[in-house]
Amino acid sequence: MEFSLDPMRLWELRSFQVIVATAAVTLLIALVGGYRAWVSRNALANSGVSVLFWFSNLVLTPWLALATAGVLMAYNALGLPRLSPSIWHDVPFPLLVLIAFVAKEFWLYWSHRWLHSRWGWPIHAIHHSDTHVNGLTQWRIHLLEAVVMRLFALVMIGWMGLPPAAAAASTLAVLLHSAYVHSPLDWDHGPLRMVIASPRFHRWHHLDAEPAYNTNLANALPLYDWLFGTYRAPHQLDAPMGARSAGVPDNDFVALWFYPFREWARMIGEAAGVRPRPAAAPPGPLEEA
Repeated sequence: MEFSLDPMRLWELRSFQVIVATAAVTLLIALVGGYRAWVSRNALANSGVSVLFWFSNLVLTPWLALATAGVLMAYNALGLPRLSPSIWHDVPFPLLVLIAFVAKEFWLYWSHRWLHSRWGWPIHAIHHSDTHVNGLTQWRIHLLEAVVMRLFALVMIGWMGLPPAAAAASTLAVLLHSAYVHSPLDWDHGPLRMVIASPRFHRWHHLDAEPAYNTNLANALPLYDWLFGTYRAPHQLDAPMGARSAGVPDNDFVALWFYPFREWARMIGEAAGVRPRPAAAPPGPLEEA
């Protein structure tokens, strides 16, 4: 179908319908599940910053697409090993989506774990800066975090050779679930708590308290945390959300956007023997990265 800005013709595009449906469901989850996080001026300011990050990243998406294309070209040029796409031809589509979902969760876990390392934290601190976590918080990520996630995805999904349709469907499921687990609902999934992540499981990860640092890193499958030693059974803990103890602002969009560059400059300066103005340490980064 030829591209057109006519609303009626645009609505006929299946991709546009999926985008609108995803946005609508995400907003519904954010509003219904997040009503308790919208009741103060500071809460509204935090949500506004999350929307600004979503919009700024959307504007810069074409550059991210170019970078992705470059990485794919390099991947192909290097002749790196990959599975043949033909192995998936006879696999039912629902099973393909499930396989893509499990694989996506695997690389999300490890990319998230790297983002909690010393050098990854300055990027990821922006996501943790929200002191009123709700469904919109999933969009509060720095463009550099989107780049890191995309690189991990290209390696994992590219190596597997999964059909694009199955990968796209699994991405949609991840986005919707992410809006759900960020909602301020004190829900646990009982006997299914290890099968699919609950809001209580993930919101524990956002607490600005030492027992919660670097725990519950999985996006939707807590089993990965259990396998790799980062699972904590969440319980009631009287602690705020955010990363204020690490010196990260919560509602200053400009300061947050430049935060990674300032932190890396400070860290490089310290490594080079320069002594700039001291800054607060991140909340317990993992040591291995």
